[in-house]
Amino acid sequence: MKQIDKKIINVAKILAPIIGSRDLIELLAKAVIESDDESVDLDFKDVEFVSRSAAHALLVMKEDLQRRWLHKKYIAFVNANNNVQEMFRMVAANRAMPRSNANKADMKIEKTDIKSLANL
Repeated sequence: MKQIDKKIINVAKILAPIIGSRDLIELLAKAVIESDDESVDLDFKDVEFVSRSAAHALLVMKEDLQRRWLHKKYIAFVNANNNVQEMFRMVAANRAMPRSNANKADMKIEKTDIKSLANL
């Protein structure tokens, strides 16, 4: 059986303890891609918070790097606190089963004159 080398990347050191933007994920993707190892653990040990958009970008990055034909990367998220884990679960679940647009179709929009609001 082939031994797979694994690299561990400390996410908080590269990004920050609070990851509030999907734009930051490009820095992390660069570190993962530059690694010579096929398997990379993203260590969330010191990360306190990950926004919904950043979690989405991380999951997309993970899928994209794993689908590559050449230079595939297998990424694991490790040592995440409960809040970070829940954000990943929520975003992953929403990607698997997006919300229905049925409620939007039932919504009725009513126009209001701004002058009538000023008289309140």
